[in-house]
Amino acid sequence: MLLKIRHALLEVSNQSAKETVKQSAVIINNEIIISCANILQSFARQSDTGERLIHSLQQCKLVDAQDVQCREGKLLRGLNYLVTFDRHRRPVPDRSIQQNSAHPANILTRYTAQPLYVFCAAEVSRSLHKILRNADSDEQNVLRSSFLVLTMRKLMERESFKRFIQHISSYLRYLQPIHTLDDVLVMCSPFGMENFYKTISIGKVCNVLGNSLFGLSNALPLGCEGAAVFNNKLRLIGIIVCTSFQRQQENVNLILAANFGYLVRDFMAQLGTRITILTLPRETSNFAWERSIVVIESASHQGTGTYIRVHDKCFILTCAHVVGKLNSVVQCRAFDREFSSDVIWCNPDENRPYDLALLTTPADIPRDYCVRIARNRATLGQTVYNAGFPYYVNFNFKYDFNPSIFQGRIIKCDRGAIMSDGSVQSGQSGGPMFDQNGCILGVCVSNIKHDDIVYPNINTAIPTYDIRRTLHEFATTNDVSVLNNLVANQEVCRVWSLDMPPIQSKL
Repeated sequence: MLLKIRHALLEVSNQSAKETVKQSAVIINNEIIISCANILQSFARQSDTGERLIHSLQQCKLVDAQDVQCREGKLLRGLNYLVTFDRHRRPVPDRSIQQNSAHPANILTRYTAQPLYVFCAAEVSRSLHKILRNADSDEQNVLRSSFLVLTMRKLMERESFKRFIQHISSYLRYLQPIHTLDDVLVMCSPFGMENFYKTISIGKVCNVLGNSLFGLSNALPLGCEGAAVFNNKLRLIGIIVCTSFQRQQENVNLILAANFGYLVRDFMAQLGTRITILTLPRETSNFAWERSIVVIESASHQGTGTYIRVHDKCFILTCAHVVGKLNSVVQCRAFDREFSSDVIWCNPDENRPYDLALLTTPADIPRDYCVRIARNRATLGQTVYNAGFPYYVNFNFKYDFNPSIFQGRIIKCDRGAIMSDGSVQSGQSGGPMFDQNGCILGVCVSNIKHDDIVYPNINTAIPTYDIRRTLHEFATTNDVSVLNNLVANQEVCRVWSLDMPPIQSKL
């Protein structure tokens, strides 16, 4: 059975129409609509039945909206559902006719829909709980890991619907394992607005988290929850479940998607429908960056470091604010070991550039684990890869050593600082900015923060080209005092503090 998978915009409102919520959705064969159940959040808060719905989903119970005996189903049936999409494919008109036509180029049609089921994907729920712990509310996290299934036809018979789902399950045979740095395309409606209907966002997979969840490097706003994620063969591989969340009174932009293959298998299991078990294991990346990265824990700080090689000597390069202070010992974890590391040197003032620290490595670290420092300066538009461990670092440790990597480009080069649009999150401080050859081009320090708003896709790194000579001198002489040359001068401090540059006025 050939599936026609399209983008749609789902609108949910209550009977009095006092509240309306819109977000992206996936429509299959112009018949079945699937979206993230986060769209039900505001409606679930308004009644005791909503609490029962949340409780049922927390226990991973399938909520059947067709069951008249189900109180949770009554809440779902009491809401209004509208689905907007471009149903008909029209032939491209003659250009002269199109110029004189008063009709819009794209015609959207709105249809009513009826709810069928709401189900919580167990592994997605567990994974999100680990990632988003102490962020937002448990209620919201449960709805993020749950999915709303609707139909545009009259309420379907159970057996007919199960047969339809079995046809969808055959689609899984054509899906391949998801890898870090795979190309993806997200089709969405940002902010839940018809004006942005079928917006395309192209990015890459930044991490594969177990069997049910993966992260994306795309920058997506609210309203994109429920959107379809396609691979480079335009096959549906995921559904967006999270674009942002609140942590410590800051808004965090982190794009997470649920694996579509896992969702179908989990849903069919809850329906009691037979399905062939397909395993899609996580495979290692062909980009040899995992073995070069370490997680550093010092006091209450947690960050990332990189094995570097200078004159056949190995060190760990990271940020001073990750380490804390000089003459301390920090705990490190690499993909093959855990070890203690001595702080050789760190900037005495971690609030000023260069925010750098240098640590020791175990004596038996293989040479090929250490990366080389880039020989050339960063150039505008250059492709880079920001690697490290963002918020879900502890989640990764339970499964395997699994750092994230975000592809981006250099958007600004300045003296002592380079900026990229590759995402950097809390926990990636001190992590490497790789070039396309796998050499370390910069040390990621921070996001841009303006008026208490954090912009993860505009971040600043210390160019390793600027510190290369000092590191070479230290590797040659073993004189720690040489590293004091890494303290930035006044001009570099001006760049990092975002002070206005000198301007010659001829007014």
